[in-house]
Amino acid sequence: MTVRVGHIEFLNCFPLYYGFEHTGLLAADRHLDLPDRPGVELLPGVPTDLNRMLAAGEIDLGPVSSIAYARNHEKLLLSRRLSISSAGAVDSIQLVSRVPLEQIRTVALTTQSATSVALLKTLLKLRYKQDVTYTELTGPVPEALEQNDAVLLIGDQGLEALYFPIPGTTCSDLGTLWQEWTGLPMVYAVWAAREDFGRSNGPELLAVEEELVRSLDYARSHRPEVVESALGRYRFDRAGLTRYFVRLRYDFTEEYQEGLTLFYQLAHEAGELDVVPRLRFIDEVAGGAEGPAAGAGGGAAPAPPGAEGAGSPAGLPGGVS
Repeated sequence: MTVRVGHIEFLNCFPLYYGFEHTGLLAADRHLDLPDRPGVELLPGVPTDLNRMLAAGEIDLGPVSSIAYARNHEKLLLSRRLSISSAGAVDSIQLVSRVPLEQIRTVALTTQSATSVALLKTLLKLRYKQDVTYTELTGPVPEALEQNDAVLLIGDQGLEALYFPIPGTTCSDLGTLWQEWTGLPMVYAVWAAREDFGRSNGPELLAVEEELVRSLDYARSHRPEVVESALGRYRFDRAGLTRYFVRLRYDFTEEYQEGLTLFYQLAHEAGELDVVPRLRFIDEVAGGAEGPAAGAGGGAAPAPPGAEGAGSPAGLPGGVS
């Protein structure tokens, strides 16, 4: 059978798909007729596209906004082994502002990411205690900055804002703001599958997950090759690409699961989520494990940041260095 896999065409997924082409299901010597190795069809889209496609059953597995899992958790299952995360600065999620953070009152939001939007609203409401008016970013960024105090950018647009800053603006990295506040990493995207697909096609789903993990291991151990391949496809130089690929994390350890659970708690407190979901994993229903690993979802969640100092900005990070 063929598993339909979502593909984010941003630079943050470039290492994954580079490895996929060299060692995984897309490799040139891949034998599609092996029954224990299903075929894969890659379907591209920005994160919000993949959120919709997974919910609609148009893809079977994909990297979706972590907030999208929370909003559809009754129907979805997580990969225990894959995410798109960072411990601190992520570089590609930038709040570009004309005024200091504590003075922001209007923000134009990217339409390409649900997690970044929810994270920003949670930070501004709970950490900075600000009442902000939000609109959608629909035109050029300089034009939006003439009408708003700040603009939220993600992906390649966020990286361009960081490395090619607009005069008179400051970039604030949302990964840095989150870690300063909570002390935990931030999970921007999770790999998720529909529960009905996982129950009926568990072995195939786990086989694709294994291929994805192998692909990431390959990319991690061949980082100079990945950087060399990305040069010329994007505006960024070798040093910038290397820095970005080092910052990104693609696994989903217990610490990252803890950070995700805290994000859900705080997003719920900020009114961005109706409920705080439990983390449910593919291998719990697909036969890869007898149950959730110790501490890997469903356990006690960390407490939100305490009142002492939690609402006070720790200062703007140096987003354009």
